[in-house]
Amino acid sequence: MESVFEIMKQAFERVVPLQDGRTDISPLMFIVVLVFSYLGDSKTFSLECIRRMMQSYFNTKISRSAFWERLSRRRLKQQLKAVVAELMKSLSAKTRLCEKLLEQLKVTAILILDSSSITLVESAKARFPGTGSKAGIKWHACFNALTGVLEWFQLTPSRTHDRKCFPDLAVLKGKLILFDLGYFDYDLMLAIDNVGGFFLSRLKSNAVILVVEVVQGLSDRVLGKSLLSLAFHRKKSEIIEAIVEKVCKAGTLRCRAIGFWNPVEERYHWYITNLIAPAFIIYPLYRFRWQIELIFKGCKNSLNANQITSADENIIENLLLASIASQLCTHTILTSSLTHLDEEQQQAISFQRVAKIAVVLSREFVMFLLNKSKEHLDHLLEKIKLFANELFDPNYKKRETSLRRIYRMLELGVEI
Repeated sequence: MESVFEIMKQAFERVVPLQDGRTDISPLMFIVVLVFSYLGDSKTFSLECIRRMMQSYFNTKISRSAFWERLSRRRLKQQLKAVVAELMKSLSAKTRLCEKLLEQLKVTAILILDSSSITLVESAKARFPGTGSKAGIKWHACFNALTGVLEWFQLTPSRTHDRKCFPDLAVLKGKLILFDLGYFDYDLMLAIDNVGGFFLSRLKSNAVILVVEVVQGLSDRVLGKSLLSLAFHRKKSEIIEAIVEKVCKAGTLRCRAIGFWNPVEERYHWYITNLIAPAFIIYPLYRFRWQIELIFKGCKNSLNANQITSADENIIENLLLASIASQLCTHTILTSSLTHLDEEQQQAISFQRVAKIAVVLSREFVMFLLNKSKEHLDHLLEKIKLFANELFDPNYKKRETSLRRIYRMLELGVEI
């Protein structure tokens, strides 16, 4: 259990100087307190709050000008980027959760990709133009859907289109990535398929893809026709599946198109994928993409990712990087608590709840990271143990989670 915390500690110490003769507060001390003081549910959070918190931790006076100067350094940005990179690399392999599902789907990971915009003060618009007259920075992120660990990220002005930002395709080999229509691109899907990765997306309503093979729910008369040009005025089957082709710039994409009947709207909802899995699991699996919205919400509400009140470019990015680092550190709470949870409880884990617990334990994290004494680690572990039953949805037995539903459908082999 202790190893994941030591790994987190080493991630900080490997890339941040332990000492700096030019100041009483070393770079490591400054960054650790910055990361864990930038937490809380306060609506009035400010840079002054962080400065005062640092003063209380180190029992020393920090002038506003000195604090501002350190917070706005490019050197701090490079150190925070290095910390985030180390945490991503170190913690991604340590959080093992729901591996049975991966075995059933024959993938090594399920990734979810999306972006979240953070509104900035108007004076930041020159560097971070947003939509309309607003200023904003956009956090493009790819998370592991089962563990919540950040796998890739990029920061851009809010005006940047999502499709311009995408993880390196080489890392997708063997992995399933879920994304929405903001990333819809046939050439992208073909490239993912070519590297041995798997994709799952909604199908655009104006998509022109040809049916080359009928799997279920259609007659052979539709072969060679554009799938969405066919008339589906009445429900012929709960699920329709066909193999479709699309000629792209780099070749021909051949994959599955699966339609699910929506009785309320009285039409089919269509999805496109190259994943080899039962058709009935595709829709609930795509719905699992909603987890990324909950992760973003937890980061904004509990880790203060949206509380950026400065117009300085470096401060804006440094504060968001600090929030990202704190989000990564929360996975030590989850990983160390798994042995205390049964399978159903693990399938009901809430990443929002994990973030809230991190807020309560922020001081314990700081004391552990800045001290060598084992008692600080023991104290952190004891506090985490107290919160183990707060990690999951308390109503999981009454209200089935999306993950639990996927498990049950795969176990029964039918749609439920």
